[in-house]
Amino acid sequence: MTSAGLQLQKALLQALKADAGLNEWVNRRVFDHVPQQAEFPYVTFGTASTYDWSTSTERGGEHLLTLHVWTHRASRKTVFDIVDRIERLLLSAPLALEGHTLVSLRLEYTQTALADSRDSFAGIMRYRAVTEDI
Repeated sequence: MTSAGLQLQKALLQALKADAGLNEWVNRRVFDHVPQQAEFPYVTFGTASTYDWSTSTERGGEHLLTLHVWTHRASRKTVFDIVDRIERLLLSAPLALEGHTLVSLRLEYTQTALADSRDSFAGIMRYRAVTEDI
């Protein structure tokens, strides 16, 4: 069986890269590992944690994951615009996970900050997902 956490990340990556509205800003620059000299703005996957969420009859997992939005010499508004687009996209995206069912996906919080050392603005989005094995 494949990892539910990995399948969730694959589905999110596919949905984010395929969205025309998001690509107006990031042009498919959604990374697990940021390549050197990557052009801004872009989205990266951050920390991901998985916890057992099984019941007496079903195996399942709770997944906490973060997405990071990075802009360079841009306004905080750009971060908010990208975060808003991702939030609206993931509210309705039909995410298919091989070997698992996505029970829920919910945005827990967003945060924006000036990243002084990078001369950038950063946004963080933390999601909580629950999956069950098929």
